[in-house]
Amino acid sequence: MRPHVARWKRLCTTPPSTLGRIALQRLSTQAIGNLKILQHQHISDPAQDGIANYDHASEVQERLRERFLRWKSLSSEKPDAADTCPPPQLITFESTPTYTLGRRQDNPSPEQTSRLRQELTVDLPHRPNAIRGRTFTPDIRKTNRGGLTTYHGPGQIVLWPVLDMRSPLYPNYSVASYAGHLESTTQRLLAELFGIKTYISPDEPGVWVTTQGSQPARKIAALGVHHRRYVTALGIALNVDIPVSGPESTNAWARFVPCGLDGKEVTSIAAEVGSEKDRPWDLAVLAGTWAKFFEEGLLDAPKRLFEGLDSSLSR
Repeated sequence: MRPHVARWKRLCTTPPSTLGRIALQRLSTQAIGNLKILQHQHISDPAQDGIANYDHASEVQERLRERFLRWKSLSSEKPDAADTCPPPQLITFESTPTYTLGRRQDNPSPEQTSRLRQELTVDLPHRPNAIRGRTFTPDIRKTNRGGLTTYHGPGQIVLWPVLDMRSPLYPNYSVASYAGHLESTTQRLLAELFGIKTYISPDEPGVWVTTQGSQPARKIAALGVHHRRYVTALGIALNVDIPVSGPESTNAWARFVPCGLDGKEVTSIAAEVGSEKDRPWDLAVLAGTWAKFFEEGLLDAPKRLFEGLDSSLSR
């Protein structure tokens, strides 16, 4: 490991004191051993069945991003500091129930707020840390991404790379190519692990399941990115075994129109694999696989586009 990477690693693995019981947990030795430069942290609260508070995850992300921004300011003033470029980071977590709003979106009305914040019962038995009949009051948070309302909650992997798109450690990104890399990495995971065919659209960000005939479009992963001086925040959220059907008491998506897309549906890996939906779901392991695929494209620009992508539908 290069000395400057080692120094940065020590900085990044110390959790903020305000995180309480939240622990920044490294994944299995095997998953980490496969990563050459990307530093992956899976945020988990053992006291909450492995679920992490959305606000705590956001705080971790902002602390990492501030370190990147301080380094960029320092390197512009002192050219010698460019040799201490921080390595890219990846934060992953399974969030407490949280509705997030886009930065230009109006706040919900009192009636809408009341509906979104009704008690939500979560029952996810097929996983290492089974969640059985837990009741939550969802939070509502404003974010700095574009777009409209979306939802994060148990059964969904949130994947937030924090990196410099102009770093000397790997081929540079444009804004569009970075977003495309997030989507393509997710497409590859869905295809290789579950045989799910997907596409991406220039008009509707995220990853969509390929449908037949008159079936409505189904979104399986939502995209929302923010950049500041080419340092990234937020990312992509993949629905794994999160409920996507049923009443509002158990299906958080039924309380609003996701991302303002009328006539379209939300789906999950569990919903798409059908008879296999009762298989055990380990979201931390899936996040580790996504990290491995993402790093391959990070270091080798041609791999940022998924080979199985339908080019007629891609951006």
